[in-house]
Amino acid sequence: MERRRLTGNQLAEDVGISATSISKIVTGQSRPRQVTLSRLMRRLCESREEEQLIIVAYETKETEELPVAPIFGDAANAEAQEERARRFMEVKAQSIAFKRSVARELDKAEIAYRQDCAEELIITDFLIEQSGKRIALECKFNLHRDIEKTVISARLILEKFCCDFVYIIVPFDDEGTTEKLSTEPCLGILPLQDLSEEIKIPRD
Repeated sequence: MERRRLTGNQLAEDVGISATSISKIVTGQSRPRQVTLSRLMRRLCESREEEQLIIVAYETKETEELPVAPIFGDAANAEAQEERARRFMEVKAQSIAFKRSVARELDKAEIAYRQDCAEELIITDFLIEQSGKRIALECKFNLHRDIEKTVISARLILEKFCCDFVYIIVPFDDEGTTEKLSTEPCLGILPLQDLSEEIKIPRD
């Protein structure tokens, strides 16, 4: 603040939080939320070195134990948090709708399944047992988001449920993503439209 010749009131106005919140952050009575920290860095820092100074200041054990500065009453923070919540709810709604579409396809094909099966802390969307085989289905509406986490989850399901195969069900065919799983012997990407036909055929 001294380098930028800013008062607490000026900084508070620039980053969209109250002067009281700025005062508590600066004096070490509270720590900023991530969105506030990002705004503070954009306003105060002109180099990576300055950014690192601020980051290091909030990575200490003492800082982690401080209360988080409230967002209520801080218009900019509240708006950003609400937007994040809206995006989360949108993704959640899309995921639930897609999972229901998968269940409808299984019902239409008269494929028996168990939904939301859990073994200790590992859970799979659908578990199918037929022809002496055990197949798990993981629904992924947006495969390009966290693909690595999706693959690791599928491996855990494969092991925990002793599956013969785990399919990651996606809305449409995506050759680029399918290639990423080409080296995984018991994992595969399966478009929703091919679900009933593929599952009816026992794998050798």
